[in-house]
Amino acid sequence: MGIYIAPLMLKIIMIDSKGKMCFVIRPYAPISRIITEFLNPDRGAIMTAKEYLGDIIGGSLMLRESRVIAELLISSPNDDQWHNAIVNDNVLQKTSVHSVKRMASTLRKRIQPMGEAFWTELLKAPDDAARQMLLMATMCQSPVLTDFMATTLSDARQMYRESLRSEDWQEFILSRQRAIVGLDQYSESSIQKMGNNVFKILADSGYLESGRSKKLKNVFLLPQIREWANSLDCQKVYDVMESVR
Repeated sequence: MGIYIAPLMLKIIMIDSKGKMCFVIRPYAPISRIITEFLNPDRGAIMTAKEYLGDIIGGSLMLRESRVIAELLISSPNDDQWHNAIVNDNVLQKTSVHSVKRMASTLRKRIQPMGEAFWTELLKAPDDAARQMLLMATMCQSPVLTDFMATTLSDARQMYRESLRSEDWQEFILSRQRAIVGLDQYSESSIQKMGNNVFKILADSGYLESGRSKKLKNVFLLPQIREWANSLDCQKVYDVMESVR
């Protein structure tokens, strides 16, 4: 279970590897006590950086490419068929084998756990609905995105800020390094790339005007997103999507 401490350490928010969140009020609890108390019940360990980040470094939402991967997953390919489609047929239309394999791996990690009904709907849903579906899938696979939205983006909304800043991501990561095991081992360039992807994801899904300007926008969550949240047991992720729109 991942944890972080909100400003003034008044609120502790825990996020598990499926993106589920819960809130515990514990004023000014020492971080050593928090780390000792909130362990992953499956392994008796705090969420690692790898679990917390998921594959956020792999890219933004990539709607077209995600649909290609969804269609491929529907065919239930074996390893050879997957390799043939990704590498030999180059279904993602990328210029290098490394790039295409990396992208395919990222997108598979995000949408495969969502199931065949999700993949099928992703192919036929309007683009705005499909992007919101992909945002939900990415938040589930990368709890760091859920965390950033629930805190930094939420705070910006509450303070009526017009936009986010590049520094918001750096400050956010620094605030998490004490609690997330191994997070301080990532290079500055990797952290920067993850931040760029987070801003681009928020722009792709309508929460920001663009990844460059980072201006906040209002979002209308489509009714079917709530339905998917209920069916996939992603209600807490949906709650964050709803609360910061």
